[in-house]
Amino acid sequence: MTLIPDALELVRELIPNSASQLFLLAQRAPEDVHEANVLGVLPPPNGYFYGDSAAFGGVGSVEARARAAHVLEVRLGSSAAPLGTLTLLRDGGAPFDADDEEDLGRVANYFDHALRNAASFGTGLSGVIEDEAMLLATTGGDILFLSDSAGALLDQLASQEQQVFDRRSLPPFCLRLVESVVYGERYPWRLPAGTLELAGGVLEARAQWMSSGSHDAIHSRTVGIFLKFVVPMPLRIWRALGSVELSPQQMEVAFWMGLGGGREAARSRMDVSDAVLRDCVKAVYEKFGCTSEAGLLAILRPPISRM
Repeated sequence: MTLIPDALELVRELIPNSASQLFLLAQRAPEDVHEANVLGVLPPPNGYFYGDSAAFGGVGSVEARARAAHVLEVRLGSSAAPLGTLTLLRDGGAPFDADDEEDLGRVANYFDHALRNAASFGTGLSGVIEDEAMLLATTGGDILFLSDSAGALLDQLASQEQQVFDRRSLPPFCLRLVESVVYGERYPWRLPAGTLELAGGVLEARAQWMSSGSHDAIHSRTVGIFLKFVVPMPLRIWRALGSVELSPQQMEVAFWMGLGGGREAARSRMDVSDAVLRDCVKAVYEKFGCTSEAGLLAILRPPISRM
């Protein structure tokens, strides 16, 4: 599960208020924790928040909830297979109403879909490569060359892991990849590749030899690390939907259509009549300047890579 800041910000558009805090608590997969331990980095967080209220700043979800004047909560998944909770807090003003609950449910539908698919896809989630970068390092972890894009991605990784990236030596995640290349016979089970969840996507990295030679000559054995930042397809679709002015209902219809399955996919997930669904689809086509589902998908779903 990746942090989806774009989706969290939808709450501010759907449920405007003076000050609020949104928490997403998701169960952490055991394999994610194991992989993080092997790589020597922090495991993916199981809670995310977005807010603009000083009253909730710097406190956990339990304490923030206790302070809140109004609480709106939606559970993700089923009682038999819970996926987490989505909680919106308000420290003052009017209480939440039925419209607020419906709007938060729309955002919850997104997270519910993302969490379910993250668990079921196994080897990877379809996504769009947003950035590619590379760096060169010695076998000891000293950085010889760092592109601007690579530096930005590693800065983001360091920030998430509450570390400082000094741009002279590799962070733990990359250093493990170098070790898997240099000492391949020692770690036969570890491939010189790995993925880590970052805010809004996944960082995919691969290491390989760039030159060969004597161990004694400085820089004679150089390891290249190639980085990709991949954005999950559901998030890519949300961002594309934000490029035009749609009503919340039209956005939800377009989102489910964009994921695949056409209007039938939207019909199965939304409690709307055929007439309302037909009007929403027509409005979506007009807003995006297309006349068919194929045209809409071409706009919302660019060519994908496998994460």
